[in-house]
Amino acid sequence: MALLSKRATRTMHAAQVVFVRFAIGALVVLAQARLRGVRLAVVRRDLLLLRGFFGGMAVLAFFVGIERLPVGTATLFNYTSPVFTATFSAIFLHERLRLGSVGAMGVALLGVILVVVGQGQALGGAYVWQALALSSAVLSGAAVTAIRAARRTDGAWEVFGAFCVVGMACALPFMIGAWHAPTAGEWALLLAVGLTAAAGQILMTHAALAVTAATAGVIQQVTVVAALALGYVVEGDPVSVLSLFGAVLTVAGVSVAATR
Repeated sequence: MALLSKRATRTMHAAQVVFVRFAIGALVVLAQARLRGVRLAVVRRDLLLLRGFFGGMAVLAFFVGIERLPVGTATLFNYTSPVFTATFSAIFLHERLRLGSVGAMGVALLGVILVVVGQGQALGGAYVWQALALSSAVLSGAAVTAIRAARRTDGAWEVFGAFCVVGMACALPFMIGAWHAPTAGEWALLLAVGLTAAAGQILMTHAALAVTAATAGVIQQVTVVAALALGYVVEGDPVSVLSLFGAVLTVAGVSVAATR
């Protein structure tokens, strides 16, 4: 999804790609409800609104990061979110945050700093865009915390549907005035972005109830490795030795923090 989004933002504004992605996701939610003959039942509107807002703004920040940065770098920053999920879960869901997790978070933070410095050198700056991409992780952490709270009362499709609807509202103000009429090829690319995003999100939302946050946090780091590899091999993205070392530290730190 990240690689497809990178290609889509070459000719279209990131907010447009985000809006269409969410629109496709909303259509998928409605289609499955009709095919299964079930009604979407919302229980905790407040939690679903929080999930949609934080998630929508996280995706918007992530896609702008993808537009301006190598896809692997933007994805790495975004997928440090388990660190923030653990922090927010400790604060708002009263889950225990162990000393080992704090130490692992420190390792991850060091890795992020090395990536920022290394990629800043490789890209000739771009520190503002790196900060924006990192902010998507903070927002994602808040969104996942809301998901875990909402899944105690609401179904996966309801949670995902709220994410899409509120996410569209988040992207709309930034899309106005920047809309680009897509060609047939661009529509195909947008459809691919929307479908891969919908598949990933609904699988993640289903798993949130059955898989521990620790397990999910470690598995998510596979996305970082895949994005870095695809960006380097397919897109020819620059990756400095310092950035690569920082990426290894970050992935390791996040993985350990998620299991503590």
